Amino acid sequence: MKKIFVMTIALFGLVCLFSKCDKIEGPYYEITDNEDVDVLFPDFDPTTVYRKMLIEEFTGHRCTNCPQGHQTLETLHQQYGDTLIAIGIHYGSLAKPLGETFSYDFRTEVGNAIGTEYGIDAIPKAIVDQVYKEGGWSRDQWATVLKAVNRTNAYAAIQLINQYDAEYKILKVNAKVTMLDNYPHPVKLAFYLVEDGIVKPQKDGNQDILNYVHNHVFRASLNGVHGVALNSGNPIPKDGFEVYAASIDISETDWVPENCHVVAVLADQSNNNVIQVEKLDVISR
Repeated sequence: MKKIFVMTIALFGLVCLFSKCDKIEGPYYEITDNEDVDVLFPDFDPTTVYRKMLIEEFTGHRCTNCPQGHQTLETLHQQYGDTLIAIGIHYGSLAKPLGETFSYDFRTEVGNAIGTEYGIDAIPKAIVDQVYKEGGWSRDQWATVLKAVNRTNAYAAIQLINQYDAEYKILKVNAKVTMLDNYPHPVKLAFYLVEDGIVKPQKDGNQDILNYVHNHVFRASLNGVHGVALNSGNPIPKDGFEVYAASIDISETDWVPENCHVVAVLADQSNNNVIQVEKLDVISR
């Protein structure tokens, strides 16, 4: 296993080599990746597995139009149910802290790296299934883009088991990826920690909503911007599987574990396109 000591400014120098960015102050946390998997995954019926979609919404607490984006996403969630999994990435100039009202910093270095990678130049915007779209999709395009996603074949199943130590506030995420069909390319797996129910100010038009509820907020990646390669970078054959685990110590953060969940993203190693996505609450409800 490998331990990585992280604070939200730890990747600052690297990211800024490739993009213009500001210093991000923020919580300290420790990540341990490539841990041993010591849990037993239950058997499952492959015929019950269906293809889920990922939408990465780029937003900001000083963005006057972003609440409309949040509402659009909520409407899409009502339409697609658990087949649509969202991550909200606070990115860009309107995500920067400013003054006493907007002093909280939602930004992360990994989130900045993702936004820069897709050339996000305005918000609200979104990326669907990590398919490259320069500048992202505008809010009025999200429904059309999601409708066009081919979900006829579920190439893989992701099983997640979260182990949370409440005393030390350490979360270990265990995953088993099983290939249900032949997929010709190597794949990689990413673990993202996401939090709902964060009550902080948000601009909405010409108003400052002081008790706005921010949901699906991206907090951290447990294994890099786009995860780690499985099966030593080789394709996993049909019916083959790989297990992987990583952990994060959140004891020095203000994150509420009861409101957090893990989003696991399985993607094509060559282009980052999502093959399957799954999520699980940090603490079972």
